Amino acid sequence: MRRQSPYFRAPGARAFGSRLAALAPVALAALAAAAPSPALAGEPIAAPLVESKWLKLDGIPKEWPVAFTSLGLKLKGKPSKADLSAQVAIAYDDARIYVAADVTDDTLRGGADHVKVVLGFPGGKVQEIALYPGQPGKTAGSVKVPGGKAVAGAKIIEAPRSGGYTLEASVPWTAFPEAVTTRVGLRVGLFVHDDDGGGVDAVVGSAASEAYASLSPLATEPELALTDGLLRSKGIQGRASYDLVADVAGDAMRERVLVYERFLIVLGPGFRKGAQYYFEDLGVDAKNGMLPSLTARDVTGDGQAELILRKRSGSSTKYREVMHVLQFGAGDTPKPIFQHEIAIATDKGSVVNEVGFVPDGDKTAIRVEPGKATRYDASNYAEGVETTYDPLLLPWGSIKSQLYKLTGGVFTKASEQAQAGAAAPRPAPARAEEARAAPKPAGLSPAEMLDKVYALYRRDRNASTSKPRFDVGADVAGGKEPERVLLHDRDIVVFGKGFRGGAGYAFMTLAQFASPADIRSMSARDLTGDGKAEIIVHGTVRAAAPKEAGGGTVDRDVVMIFRVDGESIQRIFAAEVARSVGDKKIAGELKFVRVGDKVGIELAPGKAVEWTEQTYPFNQDKAPVGGFEPLLLPWGGAQPARYVWNGSIFAK
Repeated sequence: MRRQSPYFRAPGARAFGSRLAALAPVALAALAAAAPSPALAGEPIAAPLVESKWLKLDGIPKEWPVAFTSLGLKLKGKPSKADLSAQVAIAYDDARIYVAADVTDDTLRGGADHVKVVLGFPGGKVQEIALYPGQPGKTAGSVKVPGGKAVAGAKIIEAPRSGGYTLEASVPWTAFPEAVTTRVGLRVGLFVHDDDGGGVDAVVGSAASEAYASLSPLATEPELALTDGLLRSKGIQGRASYDLVADVAGDAMRERVLVYERFLIVLGPGFRKGAQYYFEDLGVDAKNGMLPSLTARDVTGDGQAELILRKRSGSSTKYREVMHVLQFGAGDTPKPIFQHEIAIATDKGSVVNEVGFVPDGDKTAIRVEPGKATRYDASNYAEGVETTYDPLLLPWGSIKSQLYKLTGGVFTKASEQAQAGAAAPRPAPARAEEARAAPKPAGLSPAEMLDKVYALYRRDRNASTSKPRFDVGADVAGGKEPERVLLHDRDIVVFGKGFRGGAGYAFMTLAQFASPADIRSMSARDLTGDGKAEIIVHGTVRAAAPKEAGGGTVDRDVVMIFRVDGESIQRIFAAEVARSVGDKKIAGELKFVRVGDKVGIELAPGKAVEWTEQTYPFNQDKAPVGGFEPLLLPWGGAQPARYVWNGSIFAK
């Protein structure tokens, strides 16, 4: 089920006893009276967040409504159920962890029999404590760390029962040094040692050994809420594509950052009071390789890490890749502080920029360099220029490097190093020019010359038998005479008497569309007030629909606007105006409105067909997705957005 807020909190998560944890695919017992869940290797063990006032430490855990885990693995000896068996539960609050055990043991030996709790921390470090029940009426119990030192502030109370004993214990988190900053992404092993005299005689446990790799995941409250909420509602199973532990938000405690399919998730013991998590639909599926990188690093010098992710739009083989740096800071929602296009790949070739982090006092600067190209060079590269954020640097372009520094909370360009733009490759300069210009034989009329240019394009692009799907006459460049603007296959093609002296053409491939049939219209209109028309394209971008949308295909209707700048075609605006899955649809509104001597673009919420606010499976995007301004939903208070030409792009 879709929720308006990006946060989810399981009902009663902070009230001990009001919430019974369930962790898919392993369902823990719903009632304390139910049969304990056997601990199987690798399966999670639930540790809910509790309030200490609900817990009465008297050695008898009858009030614990938390599922107990049956320790079913025999690690030493051959105990029968009558000789040694055990069920253990674990919970916690901000200051302590709580352990309850019900042990079947023919003889309780105080100070020798014990329950061991082993915690594993991200990175593989293991720390442990041992809970020693006392001899009822004779000696008190104790909690010790390896080496036999008692844990200050720990409490343990045992209670004999017929055929065994029960115990309850509270242990300060400080007994586990790593837990001072890390309480998510943990592993746990629970072991009961039975001493029948002369040393340990038998051991049962939840894991095959105390080694880190053998321990089970320990699911704390926000991790339980994530599984009960988002993962279950979206039908997500299996492991996360990314699983990081870093201090990215709020206090000094470390958070857990995960990516499951399309969703970025942040949770932690100090994040949203330790009971909620943040999630965001990234718009791309990490399982399909569209999120090739996610790391955490402090680049602002504030002592907390930022999230650095690379996101691709398109398909696994044809895509544009953008680096994003997200900062939580003291808040609990991320804000983008750096965005830059860094790669493009098509069936013709690829360009990949190099990005480096360099010291800048107590902060870090970001350097972007052109990197390398594969099968692309100055002669055959004709892809559109990104305008939503700083575009890809080309190895043959005029920019050698760009340096971005933190200014006013965001990274802005501090300097740019120039280089000589590369000429067409040798030894074939004529061929490089041939792709855009035709020779001018004497005696040809301008109309015949244009026919020659068009024939050259058709030959170069293997379009000799196809016809243009759209053919528009408009003054988009050059002199006052109109150019011819065609849509061939997925190519926008521009040529005319005043364009490149009437002897050349320019083209751009609309790689966003899977098929030429997905491009529904092309028109021209002066939107910038400079007397030249812009090219307006309307089409449908298709992708696999997420599970919660019912599968199939999600169709995004988009409008893109292009401007002929000199001898190249550049995209200056793009927006999603509708989204549909089957017969279900959200249709927004796009209007052209007069703003002085220019024409502005207004996006507004529209209407929903067969979707409601409760059933719509996507979130309201807050920022451009894949370079497209977001679709505005007809609920949630979304307000119209107006964009005006600022000399280079249409900006809000």
